[in-house]
Amino acid sequence: MRLLLTIALSLCCVSAFADETVHTTDGRAILLRDDGTYSIAEDQAKASVAIVEVGENFFTHSESEFGQKRVNFMPRYKNVGDREIIGVKFTARFLNAFGEEIFKVSGDSDEKVAPGKTSSTSLFYYFEDNPFIPGEPYDKLLPMVMNQSGTIDVVFDAVALSNGEIVKP
Repeated sequence: MRLLLTIALSLCCVSAFADETVHTTDGRAILLRDDGTYSIAEDQAKASVAIVEVGENFFTHSESEFGQKRVNFMPRYKNVGDREIIGVKFTARFLNAFGEEIFKVSGDSDEKVAPGKTSSTSLFYYFEDNPFIPGEPYDKLLPMVMNQSGTIDVVFDAVALSNGEIVKP
């Protein structure tokens, strides 16, 4: 009887440690199963994607009062979550009319955006013309902005929320 009780308790202890969830350095949750298999937890990724919705990008050409030409850029997004966003990190890929990447930039914005609201473009990145150096970002982006051709693919790499949580889709 004592042997049967010991075996039953051992099996309960082993099954209590069957599956384990671990988190990678980039924030993904991985479910490790006792049979040696694993799966990536999809619901966390789906929840984080639902925090921001990509809007129409701010992408213009301007010239300063001193004649300095530049291309201006900032992605716009809507906060579709239920908590205030206090910052985002993004990667933008600029693709020509053939779908070829002509320029890529990573950046961030520390703008506070309440739930249901859209980000502004009071701050933005700009790429100035340097007429002495060909092939600069301004030279690559100028045809896109002037002809309104090509596309800009924006991916949000991280979203900082007002409660201190950092969400990485």
